Amino acid sequence: MSLMAKFLPLMILAASLASPPAARAGETFGGTNVSEIIRIRLDRGDLLLESLMAAIKKHDIQDGALVSAVGSLQECTFHGVTTLEEKPRQKFTTRKGAMEILNINGIIAAGEPHFHMTLSGTKGAFGGHLENGCKVLYRAELTIAKFNGGALARKPNEAGVPMLQKK
Repeated sequence: MSLMAKFLPLMILAASLASPPAARAGETFGGTNVSEIIRIRLDRGDLLLESLMAAIKKHDIQDGALVSAVGSLQECTFHGVTTLEEKPRQKFTTRKGAMEILNINGIIAAGEPHFHMTLSGTKGAFGGHLENGCKVLYRAELTIAKFNGGALARKPNEAGVPMLQKK
């Protein structure tokens, strides 16, 4: 019997013991298609989230996704969670100065967006949940995909956290 054959059962047992526990699958939602792509240009001084909300309303986007965002900001407010508790606590932050948009994306469900962003400034990268009051510095270019079929909405769970569900 070869050395490999002799130790193979032990190697398999060790690998299975070292495997992480199975992850929760959550829930998946299919049955949708992209029906339209909306591209948005924002100029100096334009308000980012407020302009996105206006485009969502103008194009009647009930379900969709913000799939691309580039540009720069001169001021931005965002928030993030600060605890591991069942019910989240939030910290709101406003930053002023020259910032590059590294990424903004998220889902629009029942006409309501949930967008997160990553920005960079002179002291590094930062980000969180996009809030009102973010002002474009030079320009911003964004792309929204509008979906049809398989409509979604957010409904609060037991802790009051809005969770994505079929409408």
